[in-house]
Amino acid sequence: MTLDQLMDGRDGGGRGRDARVWRLRKSTRRGRLRRWILRGLGLVVVAFLGVGVVLAWMTVNPRVNPAPQVDALLVLATQDGAHDEARRLAEEGVTDRLLVSTPENAPVSLCQESPGGATVECFVPDPFTTQGEAIVGTELARQYGVGNLGVLTFDHHIERSRMLVDRCWDGELHMYEFEPVRDRRGYVYDFVYAMAAYAKTFMTPGCAAEPPEWLQTPIDHLKLGR
Repeated sequence: MTLDQLMDGRDGGGRGRDARVWRLRKSTRRGRLRRWILRGLGLVVVAFLGVGVVLAWMTVNPRVNPAPQVDALLVLATQDGAHDEARRLAEEGVTDRLLVSTPENAPVSLCQESPGGATVECFVPDPFTTQGEAIVGTELARQYGVGNLGVLTFDHHIERSRMLVDRCWDGELHMYEFEPVRDRRGYVYDFVYAMAAYAKTFMTPGCAAEPPEWLQTPIDHLKLGR
């Protein structure tokens, strides 16, 4: 074997080793990247689960802070029983002004009476959502010079309503709760809908921010499919 042939063999072997080393390093980098991606996804899943647990707890154990008296009570159009509870509170002297949300096909019984001598102002929310109720209801409250505002809604709706109204209201805010009459299926539906609607609430951080259509559409279908 000549010297040239020997050198060619050595060079070929060196290039082969370099190729194997390069492939090994590339495989190691890919493995590290894959592990980091999996760890990141794991952290995201854990974070979502943690937030979900907190929201679920707040939904079934809402914080209420009713005051003995408020300047106005915003009555949200939610479940049957809201008007009866608003009537009871007005007759007990909790407020002398009711701001009643009456979207399409909503009950209007309170709009035709003055329970406890209270002034009743009925309004149509725009849009026909809790956010629309917060926007229009707080604007009316400011027009009437309200200092402390109460909000009446049912149990699973308390915390989300607080978030939405608080974004539009700078004054004192008190949450009033009532228990709707419903079976187990209704209870589960209200819970599932409340959890789904939190996504829209978090994606519309401002008072009048509009949710993306791809998110609003399935929530509307869920609401209408009740």
